[in-house]
Amino acid sequence: MSDSARSPNVPYGHAVEPPKPVWVDLRLVFPIDAPRESVPDGLDLTETVPGTLSTWAATVTGHWVGWVTFPLGTPGEGATWHRQWVLSNALKPRSS
Repeated sequence: MSDSARSPNVPYGHAVEPPKPVWVDLRLVFPIDAPRESVPDGLDLTETVPGTLSTWAATVTGHWVGWVTFPLGTPGEGATWHRQWVLSNALKPRSS
């Protein structure tokens, strides 16, 4: 959990100022079972992608989640940016 001021919009939340660069492990964000078939042009949900962490929040179960912005798809080739809560175990610090 980061050391930051409490976020007014998120109960038990702490804003990360300035936002911090992180690595997002998509295998933990989108857990899937064994591959069903190969789809070369499909989204790769097994990679680790760069993201930006802007808020930490505690869940009712005591887990920490980060509000993270990260790309899905190939940057420059139609990647889309997503913002969502991500469990802390899927996040690792990244050098800026």
